[in-house]
Amino acid sequence: MSDLEARAQGWIEEVHPHARHLVRARDWAVVLEPEAGEALRIAAVLHDVERAFPDPECPWDPAGDWDNPGYLRWHQERAATIAARWLGEHGAPSGLVDEVRRLILVHEEGGWEEADVLQAADSLSFLETLSSVTVAWVRNGTPPERAIDKLRFMADRIRIPEARAEAGPLLDRALADVDAAVGAS
Repeated sequence: MSDLEARAQGWIEEVHPHARHLVRARDWAVVLEPEAGEALRIAAVLHDVERAFPDPECPWDPAGDWDNPGYLRWHQERAATIAARWLGEHGAPSGLVDEVRRLILVHEEGGWEEADVLQAADSLSFLETLSSVTVAWVRNGTPPERAIDKLRFMADRIRIPEARAEAGPLLDRALADVDAAVGAS
């Protein structure tokens, strides 16, 4: 791990309410691509950084708009901007900043090999560490079907066969968590 990657992880652990998700996304990226470069590892650690800094002007509801293309674009652009600013402030070379930004700008949809690894790592980490978010949605009145749709979406969007295989058991556990929340209601 480079010094810059370690500092990015330390920053995320200080400011982000779901830091474990971001750290595990980096871990999954390395599992999926053992030779993952610094840009991919840092992009994984920073891909959702915008959620650490809520925007009072945000026109979207992340719980309700998670599948809205406009929200996804806004989320990716805002995260990429915050990550690039932080990297620049911490002396990252401009080429590295550009590559991290480029990856974060597509972390929800992928599109090329590294971007697909980042998207899959994000999905696997979400299923592994954030099923509690969908459970909270249900407990707060979101229809269970909407929470289940989110979990299935995260698994179904994965393009990498090895990652899809890893997603199966994680999805099953996350769905069981939602089922348990519905049963407890």
